[in-house]
Amino acid sequence: MQPTTVISNNRRGLTAFGAALVTLIIGAVGAVADVAVFGSLGWIFGVLFVLACLGTALRTHVDDLVGVVIMPPLAYAAITVAVGFLHPATGSGGGLRTKAIDIGSELILRAPSLLIAELLVIVIALVRARRATVARRERARAMAARARREGGPSR
Repeated sequence: MQPTTVISNNRRGLTAFGAALVTLIIGAVGAVADVAVFGSLGWIFGVLFVLACLGTALRTHVDDLVGVVIMPPLAYAAITVAVGFLHPATGSGGGLRTKAIDIGSELILRAPSLLIAELLVIVIALVRARRATVARRERARAMAARARREGGPSR
């Protein structure tokens, strides 16, 4: 039996929304730390973002794994757009065009952390989904065998 989770306090695990929220919060903490220390996004954001994606992929309920696979690019885009808009790398001068260039730069330059996070989430989701399918199949076989032994109707 799985232990209860800290966030959801049940054995089912996180929902896709909960996983997205956890990833956004942890990624935002990493982004704030990077901006405070380095003045732009850097390795703190990358490490925390990858760890948040990894952790949520491991703790999300199997039925919500598709949402977790979709979540990293969306959370990454939300965080980097917010940083590029609120704290542009070129400073506060310039107009909308400069902000768009800053946002594009942040999206492109931090892409390795997104790619690492996405690949890890996909692998974890595939392994967990396969294990859940095998477990469901085994439970169905055991129930059918028990019904045959007890002389009940089989499906």
